Amino acid sequence: MPKKIPIAVLIGGGSKLPALIEAAKKKASNFEIKLVVSHKSSSHGISLALKNNIPAVFFNLPDYRNRLFGGNIKARSDYMQKLGWFISQRAYSPKLLVFAGWDLVMDKNFFDFFKCNFGNGYSAINLHPAILPEENEKEIKMPDGLTTPVIKGEQTEVLQQVLDNKLTYFGPTVHFMVASGYDTGKIIEREFIKVGSAKSISDLRKKLLPVEDKIIVSSINTVIEKYLS
Repeated sequence: MPKKIPIAVLIGGGSKLPALIEAAKKKASNFEIKLVVSHKSSSHGISLALKNNIPAVFFNLPDYRNRLFGGNIKARSDYMQKLGWFISQRAYSPKLLVFAGWDLVMDKNFFDFFKCNFGNGYSAINLHPAILPEENEKEIKMPDGLTTPVIKGEQTEVLQQVLDNKLTYFGPTVHFMVASGYDTGKIIEREFIKVGSAKSISDLRKKLLPVEDKIIVSSINTVIEKYLS
């Protein structure tokens, strides 16, 4: 059986981690999780990873900035460089970074550790809770022929905009990451979900979460099969 491709997963609270761990544990899986990192000061995903014998750490920017730089904003670029170096160590050596709930905007100081010749030049993908446009799309057409605006931001903000704009469809996207900007890059997979009778963020979230679990796993497999195997 081919050797599994090592990946690192970067999380916030860790809501996507159970699905990723379950997928990685399957005998037929073509990836293994070598490291989990959270930027939050506390994250249930860290304890979940450790329970599954996966190395896991917190790497909190405010703490890093306050303890080592006396609160100076210049700490951010150093944080990015140190985090990139840490994740790229031989002990982990991920071939792919998977951002699943990580909401810090990353920069070139970080991404330069993970250059590649596919995607947008970095072996890193991100799960976004809204439909993002393909490179040649000026507007995003929904299955019913209507259009949806490009929605950026965190999950709660995204879902509130779906309700505010009275959209008929919404859904997640997985895309390659770029060294400047956020929620942009070549699309790997996206899926439209019908809003239907959903009237609240909670209603939308119940529809969104299982689809997110599905496409983040399938996107990892797509990248591995196309570029890393």
